[in-house]
Amino acid sequence: MSERKTSIKKAYSAIFMLGLVSLLGDVVYEGSRGIIPDYLKYLGASAFIVGAVMGLGELISYVSRLAGGVIADRSRSYWPLVFLGYGLIIALPVLSISELWGGWILAAALIILERLGKGLRTPARDTIISFASKALGRGKAFGIHELLDQIGAVLGPLALAAIMAITFSYQLAFAALLVPYLLLMITLFFVYNSLKVYGEPPPRPKEGGKEVLDRSTVLYIVAVTLNTIGLFPASLILYQASKLTELGVLGAWFVPVLYAGIQLVDAPLALLTGIIYDKIGLTMLFVPFIATILIAPLAFQGDLFSILLAAIIFGFVLGTKESVYRAAVADLSPAHARATAYGILNTAVGAGALLAGAIYGYLIDASAPISLILVIAAITQIAAMAILVLLIKSRRVE
Repeated sequence: MSERKTSIKKAYSAIFMLGLVSLLGDVVYEGSRGIIPDYLKYLGASAFIVGAVMGLGELISYVSRLAGGVIADRSRSYWPLVFLGYGLIIALPVLSISELWGGWILAAALIILERLGKGLRTPARDTIISFASKALGRGKAFGIHELLDQIGAVLGPLALAAIMAITFSYQLAFAALLVPYLLLMITLFFVYNSLKVYGEPPPRPKEGGKEVLDRSTVLYIVAVTLNTIGLFPASLILYQASKLTELGVLGAWFVPVLYAGIQLVDAPLALLTGIIYDKIGLTMLFVPFIATILIAPLAFQGDLFSILLAAIIFGFVLGTKESVYRAAVADLSPAHARATAYGILNTAVGAGALLAGAIYGYLIDASAPISLILVIAAITQIAAMAILVLLIKSRRVE
């Protein structure tokens, strides 16, 4: 019993410290994210360039997660990829010099470089969390990590907004990000020295070791991808909300406040749903899958109450995705291929989100009937739940 308590205590310590690293990383990334589009415009980039740079950055982020996962598993070098990925966040404080030299071209290159780092580190980091959290409960562990991560996501934009309000200088705002970046790297070195054992997976099995992902993991990834395709994106919820500001129903402050509200719902529910997942397992996924059906028709409705409700439900689904969805990968995939599983999942979800944005964006422009929106959302989620049922049954047979 004493050994178990010690193991749980070490797991809590590991998850908290890794969460603190993510918190500091989000202070830098999320802090800069809110002002990067305006900064590129300030440097002379056109709207097309701004959209292309941001879109390419996200594409590289998701594609590189697959590469990062495969590299991590084949080399079994999880910590080096974590250090490389977080180290590349230095690109964001360096944005301050692009005002003096290089202009928007240098800024664009730095933005894309940081997104590459995000992709490379994420599968390796999540794999380390999965190794560290075995004694604690993976749902709870990923929930704690997401809670800390979201604290950084809220603090970062607030800090950058305050600096911009005081200095009116993009250069100083980006330069100030060097402080949390240095704290991030110092913390990461400390975490590594304390927890490097968690970057050492169990030995690769002699038989079946060549199999990258088993049937259960593949079914799970397909189910989550279908869920994502039917999930109305946060960006389009904000787009619908902006119509209310254009009509004068609410001020321009409403859209960023609504986005912050989504993050605030996400954080505590990530922990709560993670704890529930540890008790009931994959059955927990039926709840966010069903909730996803409601978001699109509510957002399309377009009135204030419907948009607020859509944002709240989206925050719940997002919180579940960041805890339960990640924890389930760890429970389903073999240790020697876990980073690859995370890489494939992240890439598939990224592609699904891109498809969802294109589909729902087109339907908004076409003023499609809400009944059609509801049908699309329902079909994707019914398909996702059917695969989830098949997955749960197959697990019981095993």
